[in-house]
Amino acid sequence: MRLTMCPRSIALIFITACGSFGQAPAPPAFDAASVKLSSPADLRGPTFQFNPGGGLKITNGTLRDIIETAYSARDFQILGGPGWLNSERYDISARSAPADAQTGQGNPANDVAATRLKLQTLLTQRFQLQVHREIKDLPIYALVVGKNGSKLIEGQAPASDGPPAGIRSGCGQMTGTMTSMANLAVYLERQLRRPVADRTGLSGKYNFQLDWTPDSGPCSPAANSDNGSSDAPSIFTAIEEKLGLKLESTKGPIEVIVVDRAEKADEN
Repeated sequence: MRLTMCPRSIALIFITACGSFGQAPAPPAFDAASVKLSSPADLRGPTFQFNPGGGLKITNGTLRDIIETAYSARDFQILGGPGWLNSERYDISARSAPADAQTGQGNPANDVAATRLKLQTLLTQRFQLQVHREIKDLPIYALVVGKNGSKLIEGQAPASDGPPAGIRSGCGQMTGTMTSMANLAVYLERQLRRPVADRTGLSGKYNFQLDWTPDSGPCSPAANSDNGSSDAPSIFTAIEEKLGLKLESTKGPIEVIVVDRAEKADEN
């Protein structure tokens, strides 16, 4: 028995198959997100909170800060883009459907990775962000133990009513609770606008309090004479005196994210 198929039927099957396989999957995106300009009176540092289930809350973050969070590359720099990349500050609140609709639970590590991809989509949609990557040999800071040894004290698990583990930062202030040197390096990168490589060899979790006078930005004495940090040392001196660590200037191969295009987001 032979199966006969007319040319028109063959063409229809071919078009349907091409339509099924030719469509690229939609990029991951939040179910709902709001983007608003931060209050000019808020001089606190940026905060980034990954919520269970793929949610995200960013407060007082520049577009540069938000790009850093979205791409999550270690030891990288952001080049190019408009001048307001470092000055215009935004609050972002975004949510996603739970990874498991019945239990509302998912893998926390996977949630964070998926949330970063959704943030990349949000930046493309709301800021018209376009970037590309390169590798360049650029100046970096190496975080090392000072000549007199570390002054860091290993912490204990925080109390249920105390501050959570991690780092909280503000104007010329940084408080670490049960945090790693890798995490400290990330926060120093944001303060110094240069990649910081953790070369301390310290693998514990530490508590510390760091106070310094910012050189520039809304927290600097030049921008705000009432910020209360004018008597504090520079961040380099504070790290050495309070933590027993040191930032050494060196060079290394750096992943560079070049901003080809960015537009100010409409608030909603």
